[in-house]
Amino acid sequence: MYSLPAYMLGERLNVAVIGIGGTGSAMVNELIQLDTTLRALDPNGGLDVTLIDGSNVTQANIARQSFFPSQVGMNKAEAMAWTANNLYGKNFVAKPEHFETEKHRINTDIVITALDRPSVRYQISQSTGTFLWLDMGNDAGAGQVVLGESKNTPNKTLPTICDLYDYTQLDDSDAEIKSCSAEESLARQQLGVNHFAARIGAQLLWNLLRHGKIDSNGAYFDVTTLRVEPLTDEDWRIHGFTPDAQKRAT
Repeated sequence: MYSLPAYMLGERLNVAVIGIGGTGSAMVNELIQLDTTLRALDPNGGLDVTLIDGSNVTQANIARQSFFPSQVGMNKAEAMAWTANNLYGKNFVAKPEHFETEKHRINTDIVITALDRPSVRYQISQSTGTFLWLDMGNDAGAGQVVLGESKNTPNKTLPTICDLYDYTQLDDSDAEIKSCSAEESLARQQLGVNHFAARIGAQLLWNLLRHGKIDSNGAYFDVTTLRVEPLTDEDWRIHGFTPDAQKRAT
């Protein structure tokens, strides 16, 4: 079991979403509802959200991602910020640029990544700040969602995606592949896989922020078989992660 850090209890939290594509745009919609609900329970709570992405909306994105046809040509971060702010009365901030740790110092409570570039995940794993990191990744029809603590978190308990998988040897070449049509986009990833990931990620955040604790820090999922399997301590051990407290005990 993991408990919400004391400094986050009852506070308005800063959230950065890096990557506003299929999963990221679906996650923005989840954050809109999450923020609305948290503020209804406590006017001093809620989320201050920043969206980061350097890509523009294309016609091929409309079938699978959470954009309006009228937003084709807009920057993705600006498009979703427009939706949040103009349709739901939010004050989300857009940064229309690709994330780089040299330009974007991580000074936030929660970082959410939903992107294809392994290099960005690795850069974030090496950041010196203290934050919770929610990563959502998927292939054509399956994926994983992992909520972890950053590298320098005192008494680190939860592994990040980079504690479970080695990102040092991966490159970004596959991330450069773009879909030119809705048919090609759906051939690469099944409809629903991004929303599936976002829903699990948002539920993790809700469970933690509302109830102050979670029993699992993520899940594996498959949209074809409709299976969801929570991450367990045994999964951590298989991938070589040991919480700080257990390291000291040994």
